[in-house]
Amino acid sequence: MLVIAASRISYLFIKDLYLDQLKDQVQISFVLIARQIDKTFLNALQLGNPTKTSKQYFLNILNANRSENNSQLFLFDKSFKILVHVDSTVHAGTLESGLLINKKEILDLNVNQASTSLPFKGDDKKWYMWGFYKLDDNCWLCIQESAYRLEKVEDFSKTFWYLGIGGIIITIFLSWFVAQNISRPIDLLVKFSSEIGKGNLSYPAPASLKGEMLILSKALEKMRFDLSINQKEKENILAQIAHEIRNPLGGIELLANLTKEDFEKENRNSEYIDRIIKEINGLKALITAFLNYSRPAAANQSWIDLSALFSEIKNFFISSLKRKSIEFNYEDSIKNIYFDSEHLKHILMNLITNSIESSRDNGMILVKSFMENNKWVILVNDNGIGINTNYGSKIFDPFFTTKKEGTGLGLSICKKLCKENEAELVFDSDGNGTTFRIIKEAMNEN
Repeated sequence: MLVIAASRISYLFIKDLYLDQLKDQVQISFVLIARQIDKTFLNALQLGNPTKTSKQYFLNILNANRSENNSQLFLFDKSFKILVHVDSTVHAGTLESGLLINKKEILDLNVNQASTSLPFKGDDKKWYMWGFYKLDDNCWLCIQESAYRLEKVEDFSKTFWYLGIGGIIITIFLSWFVAQNISRPIDLLVKFSSEIGKGNLSYPAPASLKGEMLILSKALEKMRFDLSINQKEKENILAQIAHEIRNPLGGIELLANLTKEDFEKENRNSEYIDRIIKEINGLKALITAFLNYSRPAAANQSWIDLSALFSEIKNFFISSLKRKSIEFNYEDSIKNIYFDSEHLKHILMNLITNSIESSRDNGMILVKSFMENNKWVILVNDNGIGINTNYGSKIFDPFFTTKKEGTGLGLSICKKLCKENEAELVFDSDGNGTTFRIIKEAMNEN
């Protein structure tokens, strides 16, 4: 657009410059001719049509000052009738209708004052400009000046338009080139670094990069490799710590159970032993949960029959549901979903466990699957005590819990397992219950 604007401004500047030069040229011609005219002959024109002598006098002056650019030179009166014309075919007394367009400008002139018209095209399709000079109260000198160079200026205007259009095409090409060679590689690198930031260390590095972008890509790839090594080292260390803790815990648990059996045989109080075993089991559960969070099993997705899965989960919780007289319903508007079966089972069982614990007696739990905006949605809803809205997304933070007993890793693990399966886990809650949604982009079953 700047190229087009610059081209247009350049054209107008050259056009105005040429027209100003043409006006100055006409003005000079008027001055030269006016100086040569004897006032006596002008006064003679006031008496009517010029005599043969006065006509020849004016013709001599007009022809002497006629140039190749002056296509017409003539005198006319205030009624716009020709008095003397250099063209012998134009007779005195002929009305020059072309002057009527500039009637006001002509009549408003003072003696010895000149003006010019706008450029116009004649019958021969060439450019001309009228020039008018008032000699006295009843006589004007007129020059029809050729503006042939204006046609070249107009052609120059076309050249400017071609330059503007060419500039737009070049701009589009350069924009495409920049997008392909700068913007697109940057977008790919931003996406790559974003995935690394999310912990997706298996995301492939952008291919087909060159120059500085390739150097940056290799630096990011090295960073990802180093992070991957550090992550594996942490996982190995955590696994080793868990293993080292589990072994003595297993021995302590075994010895505590044996001691308990001996106490029971001798009718001794085993309360302390029971508390030791309970704490050991809690510690073992914490270690297992921590390992599941820090190093979840990789997703092995397949098509899952949701109706069979919901039925299996209901049977698992049947005793807990009867204990609190909770009504459990499930609706499967979609039959199958592409997910890791163990992951989905773990997520649903954790969410339903939370729903049972938060539900009052004679409560209700609904598990439902449906399509929404081309996405699979599995909903787990209860009418329990709900979750304090002040907690917000903190409920998914590791070790955050409002329960007296609990690891605080259940929902964190669920969130992580959903991520492993390219799904999302969200919730909303009020004083009348809580709703969790598992959301995943739908795909066609092969």
